[in-house]
Amino acid sequence: MFTSTLVICMLDVQSSYVQNVELPATEQAFDTVQYYASEHGAWHIRTFAVDQDVRVRSLGAGVADIVELAQTNTQKHYGDVLRVFRVFQATGGVEGLRIALAKHGMWPQLEIGPGGSVFWTAEGSQYRQKSLFLEIT
Repeated sequence: MFTSTLVICMLDVQSSYVQNVELPATEQAFDTVQYYASEHGAWHIRTFAVDQDVRVRSLGAGVADIVELAQTNTQKHYGDVLRVFRVFQATGGVEGLRIALAKHGMWPQLEIGPGGSVFWTAEGSQYRQKSLFLEIT
């Protein structure tokens, strides 16, 4: 059975891609950089807390190690604002990941995004794609 992997990187900022603003994060409002890999492919997901926007980019099916990619890219591009780096792995697809999140004290809300991507959202949030961005490589 395939193991799904979700990497959640919480940032010390909350921003808006559309409004081009960046503010300090709060406990309830912070941006994330996420990576998700399943048997259907891999994705890079960026959430923007100010307007609860999400940008999804397909990484295709050829990603050998999503955790290594997440560590390298997040450190390179967001190392100065990276607050938390967490890795969740589970069999059983989305439901398995929800169980893993809950076991680690995280809100178990996962959204199904474009092309089969999956991303985590904080309690009380409603992220939707507002900047009309979907890059498929």
